[in-house]
Amino acid sequence: MKGIDLYLEVDNLMKESSIQVMGEHEHEIAELLQDLGLPKIISRTISCLSSMEEMTSRELEAAADVRQPEVSAAMRVLRANDWVSVREEKKKIGKGRPVKIYRLNTPLLEIVKVLEEVNATSNIDSMNDIKRLRELA
Repeated sequence: MKGIDLYLEVDNLMKESSIQVMGEHEHEIAELLQDLGLPKIISRTISCLSSMEEMTSRELEAAADVRQPEVSAAMRVLRANDWVSVREEKKKIGKGRPVKIYRLNTPLLEIVKVLEEVNATSNIDSMNDIKRLRELA
């Protein structure tokens, strides 16, 4: 039994070490998404998913350097915008809940277009407020 346990531990360590982490490219995307008004966790999550075909919740935690509850919260927001899809897969080893696997439904460029529209509207509103303040001053 010890040999099997040791094999599983080595196998799990190898899986952990193969998890992608955010590189310079992903960090820059996340920072720019934040600059456009998205929260940090959501920005990091989108950035990671945009560079991978799909990722498990655990992979997202490691890659984006966020905690599991933060991944869940980000996924609620992304699903509400229909930007991400989720599927469940039974664990290959052991018992427990199925593993959630996430994938971007909407390409990053489409998400950027949405953010562009939101920011353009916001800028127009700000300029109208400034104009009105000048009139009142």
